[in-house]
Amino acid sequence: MAINQLCLVKGNGKNAADTDPQRLFVCAKTLNRAAVAVTLAMSIVFLCSGMGKLLSVPFFHVPFTLMNLPTGFGYFIGVIEVVGAIGIGWREYRVWSATALLSVMMGAIYYHFNYETTFSALPALSLSALLFLTIKLDESVDRLVRFQRQLMEMKAIF
Repeated sequence: MAINQLCLVKGNGKNAADTDPQRLFVCAKTLNRAAVAVTLAMSIVFLCSGMGKLLSVPFFHVPFTLMNLPTGFGYFIGVIEVVGAIGIGWREYRVWSATALLSVMMGAIYYHFNYETTFSALPALSLSALLFLTIKLDESVDRLVRFQRQLMEMKAIF
């Protein structure tokens, strides 16, 4: 079943979630599963990249030497990536971690556009898009959960 059928489409023009708390619950659960899948994949990527920088793998430190940045900057970025990879796994820190990782990805995009071929920036651009998606999914799930709680409270009153 598509998200549109699950969350949005209703015959009278209203959202399906406006009148049916059960459908709202299923919609929120589906969006939460999508957020978990996306964040798990990104966590693995950023954890591997950050650990590569922290373990002094030369491949991960070449960009910093090409840009004439100090060696410690590579380790600093590695720490941000590892902490961000762990942080996006916790719901309370997901938006903050995704924002920090997005700033790191802006630096990666700059490097690829200026020091390598434009095509090599594609992974950094894809990860940036996934970080934006993570932030947006987290906001949507939060709104749906709050709305569901309000519906349940209203149902309990009547």
